Amino acid sequence: MAGPPLSRRWFLVAGTAAAVTTACRGSSTSVPAPGPFPATDTPAPTTPPPRALSPTDHGSAPTEAPAPGSPPTEPSPTEPSEPATTTPAGYRGADDPFTLGVASGDPDDSSVVHWTRLAPLSGLDEDEVGITLEVFADEALAMIVSTQAIVTRAAHGHSVHALTTGLAPDTWYWYRFTAGEFTSSVGRSRTTPATGASSSRLVVASASCQNYEDGFYAAHRDIAAAGVDLVFWLGDYIYEGASGVLGVDGAVRVYGTAEPTTVEEYRRRWATYKSDPDLQAAHAACPWLVVWDDHEVENNYAGDIAQDDTLLGERRAAAYQVWWEHTPTRLDDPSGTDAVIYRAFTWGDLLDASFLDTRQYRTDQACGDVTLSTDPPCPATFDPERTMLGREQREWLLNRLGAAGATWNVLAQQVIMGNFTLNGAVLNYDQWDGYPGERDALFQHVADTGVDNFVVLTGDIHFGGVGNLRSPDRRRVIGTEFVATSIASSGNVDPELTELVKSIGDVVDAELAHRGWIRHTITPDTWSAEYRTVDDVTRADSPVSVYRTFTVTAGNPGVPVAA
Repeated sequence: MAGPPLSRRWFLVAGTAAAVTTACRGSSTSVPAPGPFPATDTPAPTTPPPRALSPTDHGSAPTEAPAPGSPPTEPSPTEPSEPATTTPAGYRGADDPFTLGVASGDPDDSSVVHWTRLAPLSGLDEDEVGITLEVFADEALAMIVSTQAIVTRAAHGHSVHALTTGLAPDTWYWYRFTAGEFTSSVGRSRTTPATGASSSRLVVASASCQNYEDGFYAAHRDIAAAGVDLVFWLGDYIYEGASGVLGVDGAVRVYGTAEPTTVEEYRRRWATYKSDPDLQAAHAACPWLVVWDDHEVENNYAGDIAQDDTLLGERRAAAYQVWWEHTPTRLDDPSGTDAVIYRAFTWGDLLDASFLDTRQYRTDQACGDVTLSTDPPCPATFDPERTMLGREQREWLLNRLGAAGATWNVLAQQVIMGNFTLNGAVLNYDQWDGYPGERDALFQHVADTGVDNFVVLTGDIHFGGVGNLRSPDRRRVIGTEFVATSIASSGNVDPELTELVKSIGDVVDAELAHRGWIRHTITPDTWSAEYRTVDDVTRADSPVSVYRTFTVTAGNPGVPVAA
């Protein structure tokens, strides 16, 4: 989010000028193996014999919307299906190459991606290095399921995206990597229920915004211990600004480097984040589904347009490549400045989610991207050609929204989607308020086609909130938006303004003072969102507590105002 934090003084002035009325509210460089793991709330899945991979529309970039101008993609260089023509040497370094931990992601009912990146402190000069991935059916690592020999390459930062197939549906697995005499920490992953299979419960963490300099990762420590099945990461995994000064402007730890613009510089920034032991533990605890927002490239960029109205060009290409290198996705490696990351995810008959990209295809923000203005929106705001999603992604979304027949239909995305205007004034043109035409079309589609149990998961804004989503004519509630506060990034709004923020737009409740995440417990009958807040983000050992829990009942969209 660009612009200054919202202050009490600003709201007092703006409130008087606009005659505000209350709206109707409808580090360590390594981490030990993270075990034993806590018991998940999900009933223990059975373990039938392994079976063949079932294709889904989640398994690769959607064919409905290829990146414009992209050449045909090739298999990931770390997938074992394409053996090297010569056998690369195994790791022969003298120090631990697994300093960035392990992770898994993008699971379906018979496969999952396993990730690591070789990053010994002494560096790695070889072009190709061979390592091994082992997958086990038990926490004791006694029952081996799969062993893969993997080639890591310097061109991709010696990162690994190993697709393990033939797994049983709805099943937990454990995994580790070995390189030379070194063994990684142990991670835990799982598959989804079979497509369309009955599912009684799913526990998901939604989170975003983890500025390394602003705070420690007690929230990630809490996620690792919370027994969730999945993490939905909604963007701002890294922050791209130049290093601060320890103790100045609240910095509790610093990068010590300039703002990144090249592949090597982005790799160093990502490695700083990945070295945090609590973040590593959260990745090792369960699979993640990851999308980006703006800070993975540059604050508030739009398409290829930088915040200062120059073109990003090679910088965006470098940032996209390094994002891919460090995330456990089954996506193809990016081609130049384009990378299709929006994709679908299903959990049996319980949940169907569309993970969106609200950065790469959007029109530049309207009205000079002014923030905190109480003036009426400039005419460009309402240009029907303005887009947040781009034509291909929008068509992909509208074609699939509600089509899977799941109980809950979910959008996992970045910026506030619901109405957050102040008497019609757009406070933040970077949010969906700055793209009202496309939002109205999306909400009208939801209303007209009867998309049931519509839920939007959002990050970006650095405060926790819940709001009800309304049809464009404002006559009916069509869904609910759960906004997760930041993992560590400093707040954007003075907590003294909590009651005033609750009166804006369609906000039902807001918590402005703390960092944290949301624990979503999803059943065929209810969706419960437990807002978990970090007491003191400046302490790595800070306690984490529950702010409130909001529950939506299937068939009754929206959260009651008095929840």
